[in-house]
Amino acid sequence: MNNNTYRELGLGHKTIAFEPTQIKLEFPVEDISKIKLAYQFSSILTNDGKLYVTGVNLRTGFGSDLTEFKQYPQFKNNNTIIQDIDCGFDLFVILTQDNEIWVQGRFNGIKSNNSSVIRKIQTGNNLTNDLSTYNQIKCSDENLIFFFESNSYLSQDLENLLKNGSCSDCNIQDIPVHKILIETRIGKTFDLIKKYLESNCKLNEIQDLLKWIYCDQMINSKRTNEILNHFGIQNAQKTKLLKNDLKQLLFDEQTSDFKFIVKDEEEDEDEDEEELYIHKFILAARSGLFLNMFQNIEENLQKVKDYSGKSLETIELLISFLYTDELPITADTDQEFIKEEFEDIVEYYQLNPTIPMMNIFEKCSKI
Repeated sequence: MNNNTYRELGLGHKTIAFEPTQIKLEFPVEDISKIKLAYQFSSILTNDGKLYVTGVNLRTGFGSDLTEFKQYPQFKNNNTIIQDIDCGFDLFVILTQDNEIWVQGRFNGIKSNNSSVIRKIQTGNNLTNDLSTYNQIKCSDENLIFFFESNSYLSQDLENLLKNGSCSDCNIQDIPVHKILIETRIGKTFDLIKKYLESNCKLNEIQDLLKWIYCDQMINSKRTNEILNHFGIQNAQKTKLLKNDLKQLLFDEQTSDFKFIVKDEEEDEDEDEEELYIHKFILAARSGLFLNMFQNIEENLQKVKDYSGKSLETIELLISFLYTDELPITADTDQEFIKEEFEDIVEYYQLNPTIPMMNIFEKCSKI
């Protein structure tokens, strides 16, 4: 129900709607990724990165008055994939998959006679050397623009692992890679993946695919998505997040290649030690202590005992964080005790020094 004065409901007219009314779309509703509403227009983003709008050509116009949802004129006849959108009172912001930022309207105190004309204000190179650092964009009614960075500490550490090839157990086109991670992300056997890539893809295309596998980042999104589609993966950037895939491996005995032996120091001497099933590539990527160990000790090392002196609960939380960048803290967790232990364990295991571990702990404990 809405006034519909500006045809912002996309009903094909500007008659007031006094009750919920079904609208006609050029695509199935299940293809909708996001809907954003503003003062004089409405917008729909689809899963395949197309943008549809309805409304008037005023401060945030679209080139002509639209009474129904139509594909955004400026991006209709090119290959631009829209990654995210947001609306303010006088502002419409668009983030493309190539990290280009487009705006219509007035923002950041800037008022212009051509505010109804869409204009590009940033490109990937202006934002960062990595074209896939951002995956969300936000604006407010106060016309301020906020960017939300998606490049997690997990993806940073795995990107470094890809670059240095530590603990790799196989190769694709002479690139050292990690079989378990490749299979988990693609969902096929490594031999099948390797055969297809080496027979059908150029070296740079394989490198771009590995960038997505290890870092959730797409450089050549069109070609990478074509390869992923071959393996049955659709809408990878929305349906296949790195941390969600790695959750499947957490403490998984069947796929693990390493045992982490922990004994709770507070338990009796006769208490059995606990064996936690881990993956070497995760330990090497995220812990400087284990990276040095794997580089300087024989390759067939299969297990190690924890000598940090921390509780089993703390070690399990640590490992969960290494896999997901999340801490599964519950109401039953002794948060003060765990927090004190984490302050030491971050240094002991030589985690990425840029990780604000205590800030992450505080955030997780309040969820």
